[in-house]
Amino acid sequence: MTDDLPPPRDARDLLRSHGLSPKRSFSQNFLVQPGAIAQIADAAAALGSSLVELGPGLGALTHALLERGCDVIAVELDRDMVRVLEQELGPHPRLRIVAGDAAETDFHELSGALGSKLVVAGNLPYQATGAILRHVVRHRDILFGAVLMVQREVRDRLVAVPGTKDYGALSVFVQAGFAVDTVCRLRPGSFYPPPKVESAVVRLVPLEEPLAKETASFRAIVRAAFQTRRKTLRNACKSMGDSAHLGQAAADAGIDLSRRGETLSVGEFARFADAWDALRGP
Repeated sequence: MTDDLPPPRDARDLLRSHGLSPKRSFSQNFLVQPGAIAQIADAAAALGSSLVELGPGLGALTHALLERGCDVIAVELDRDMVRVLEQELGPHPRLRIVAGDAAETDFHELSGALGSKLVVAGNLPYQATGAILRHVVRHRDILFGAVLMVQREVRDRLVAVPGTKDYGALSVFVQAGFAVDTVCRLRPGSFYPPPKVESAVVRLVPLEEPLAKETASFRAIVRAAFQTRRKTLRNACKSMGDSAHLGQAAADAGIDLSRRGETLSVGEFARFADAWDALRGP
């Protein structure tokens, strides 16, 4: 097959022609708004031309990425969708279709196959959003960035600032390594079938220097701080060790233990974790 692509087909027509229906078990809500598809493809292609698309479904975004000259590895769990992609878009010289779980994708292997750092794009299934985001964060060293569709509530948490109700452990872990902004917001009517929630597309770009190293102490302090949001750090972090140790680490980091965890910036969490590790020694 050449690089020439047939015009993209509407999701409803594709499903009918292949005798398929959206599957709730896969959280299948297919984006059918051409302007939004183009906006997402533009944002992803601007980061780099080597793309891993997670959950391509019927291939609307895949088609748009190929039109923009990207090399795409499409990772799809639903075997029926794999068959649709193969029949509609494959074999295409810049497309590789992989049957697999987005949350378990070996980004290092795919980066090696493409000979480049990667851009990750896709519409994340609601039930697997957390696992996939953690997977992306762990691989920041081989990513140019990510453009991901999530529930609006998840977007709110990803971009939240300290002291707000949406700021939490997810905010800290992602913002420790990435600059996060919003590409677009999508209402339920942009999808077939319409989901019961609003969605948003976020862009994650790795920071040149991470705000924090995700050490075991950093993870433990952040999780403890947000498990009981209304508690002060002194009470929330009791499980970390004796109070004298905790107090010394906080003092060394310039952290007031009477504060609540939701008021600490990513940098303050990092200083707290570094001070904790320095007291514990090698």
